[in-house]
Amino acid sequence: MRRSLQLFPVLIAITLALMLACGACKAKPEPVAEKPAPTSSLTIFALQHIRSSGFEAVVLKDFADKNNTALKVVVFPDLVSLLDSLSVSDSLANADIVLGLDSAFALSDSILKPFAPLPEISLIEVSLDIPRDPGQRLIPYATANLSFICDTRKYPDPPKSFGELQDARYYNQMGLCDPSTSGLGRSSLLWTVALFGERGYDQLWNSFRKNVRHLYRDHGEALNALRRGDCGLIIGYNSVPAWISEFHPSESHIQAVIPQEGSFRHTECAALCAGAPNHTTALLFLRHLISAEAQQFVMFKLAMLPVNGRTPLPRGFSRLPWSVYSVNSRLDRYEANQNLPLWLESWNRLIKTLPGL
Repeated sequence: MRRSLQLFPVLIAITLALMLACGACKAKPEPVAEKPAPTSSLTIFALQHIRSSGFEAVVLKDFADKNNTALKVVVFPDLVSLLDSLSVSDSLANADIVLGLDSAFALSDSILKPFAPLPEISLIEVSLDIPRDPGQRLIPYATANLSFICDTRKYPDPPKSFGELQDARYYNQMGLCDPSTSGLGRSSLLWTVALFGERGYDQLWNSFRKNVRHLYRDHGEALNALRRGDCGLIIGYNSVPAWISEFHPSESHIQAVIPQEGSFRHTECAALCAGAPNHTTALLFLRHLISAEAQQFVMFKLAMLPVNGRTPLPRGFSRLPWSVYSVNSRLDRYEANQNLPLWLESWNRLIKTLPGL
């Protein structure tokens, strides 16, 4: 009996040691499997909003992960600097895809020269009302109709026409984008030319120049300024209230009005650089970009409408009118190419000479 009592502490010590040893074994982390080396590469030149909106982090990264692709994204502040980079032979040789081209800048034939036709990309799922590039060098991935985006706390009765937009109650409250560098800005200018012609568009801008408060880099920057209360209205996308309702429901005072005169369709596109070093991977990416899976993030991140008609729509977006009267067809492509420098010069003279701009 005495011998058993003497052995008892020893048994307890052995048991505790075994328990601690087992615990240590269990706590040992599993070895992390090494990520396989990339089997393909892709270089994308994109505009800043592709990154700042989060579109890059979900759509581009998802493609890279699924296809084991080494992805390089080079970001530019505006389309002018991006296109200028393509005139440098080294840059063009390294770029596969350009992301962020838009329908307004693409009216200029010279801008399309660095890009290759893409007959192998099927656009059968792209809605028929989305404008197409006859040479299929542009692949549309996001679209919206231009409208007046207003803070209805400041303006419970927002402007319903360009005539009302000239009213003095909007003095120093309008946010715009520069048509020299911004696709949205250029679409805004072309919108007024399509509506009022060469004789009327500059008179219109002259009449509401007093209401212009600030120029913004792109739609995202202008919308953020409106949400902060830095301005009372902007020219932007009619899909904004749907995006607000999904992600910022407390900001339901941000509303869109399509003016009585009609809207203007603004579309963002991707393009394949001629001689792209990673041609096959680039084609895979473009197909991914217009797939219904990727198109959901056009709404969630870019606050625009998907071009793929099979994309599931959240409630807010499903309530938007899919067909809106737009005046794009009033613009003659040849006339726009010939006269755009004069239109930009007139706009710069009227707007960019304002104090503070």
